[in-house]
Amino acid sequence: MNSVAKTFLELVAINSVSRHEEAIGKNLFERLQKLGLSTEQDEAGNLFAYLAGEGETIMLNAHMDTVPPAENAKVIVSQGIIKTDNTTALGADDKAALAAILTVLERIRENDIAHPNLLIVCTVSEEISLVGASQIDMDKLSKVTYGYTFDASGPLGTCITAGPGHDKIQATFKGKASHAGFSPELGISAIQMGAEAIACMHLLKIDSETTANVGSFLAPGCTNIVNDTAYLAFEARSLNAQKLEQQTNHMISCLQKAADTYGGTVDIQLDHMYGSYSVPTDAPVFQYLRDTIKKIGLPYREQPTLGGSDANIFNQKGLPTVVCSIGYKNPHTLYEEISLEDLDKLEQLVFGLATR
Repeated sequence: MNSVAKTFLELVAINSVSRHEEAIGKNLFERLQKLGLSTEQDEAGNLFAYLAGEGETIMLNAHMDTVPPAENAKVIVSQGIIKTDNTTALGADDKAALAAILTVLERIRENDIAHPNLLIVCTVSEEISLVGASQIDMDKLSKVTYGYTFDASGPLGTCITAGPGHDKIQATFKGKASHAGFSPELGISAIQMGAEAIACMHLLKIDSETTANVGSFLAPGCTNIVNDTAYLAFEARSLNAQKLEQQTNHMISCLQKAADTYGGTVDIQLDHMYGSYSVPTDAPVFQYLRDTIKKIGLPYREQPTLGGSDANIFNQKGLPTVVCSIGYKNPHTLYEEISLEDLDKLEQLVFGLATR
């Protein structure tokens, strides 16, 4: 087993669910300092490590947190595949990227390999709407020419041209309780209002640029009482800012209409989590990535994504950043996996970008 795989397994063994990245942050901080990088941590917990070189400054970015199913990952290595026993997720999203970056830095330092100035940015709480990246003081990145975020599923060599904007909606329906047998007609059912709102919404895949989903509907109660409170959570995403606004307004309209129809009320909280972005494929950040991918023999692909990443924040704030696929499959599920071969290719990709 090569160095990047060993480092990956060491990182996977450290629990780092969003908002609980202290242990992996400490581990990474010590590793980076041991390699001689100037390393610091901000109040949010994000790590910044700088390695002086020559010429422009390149940012290499990955996130430290995982989704909750990756806690206490039960790892299996079989027939060249790293996976779990299907009772937990793996955490290759995004620890495969962290392992590749660390391994490349080790190679550079041990072999005294020439490289541009490198800024390593490891963020916290990416999985919960890019919380860590959104709190970064961009003055820390002021010298960066452009960056690469290693955080997408799919075949290695895939580059993301655009990412979506993302809205979240939380709705609380209030009705009127009554006895479900003696006098149900006197009640106003919060469950009925919530169901009506969902029924009138356009959800799931709206078009090639836009999606929407109801993620939660909570209304605990008893069958003999007309339920007077229901909590619902929704999201909408789109590569097109106007379409995102239209979809969000449509969903809010359905919520309000349902409350009005049945005589109840609804409290709606809208949070615009982050905006969409696109990166021109003739920009320098893309040109060098394309050349590097072809140089190491990977098939080059360009595509947009409807998944958010730290690159949303960096691009919004004026730092050209491209998201690179890192080869993991089935992220956020109990069937997440990555091959030893793809880990090796990922290291080659990071090495190529870090030693231009």
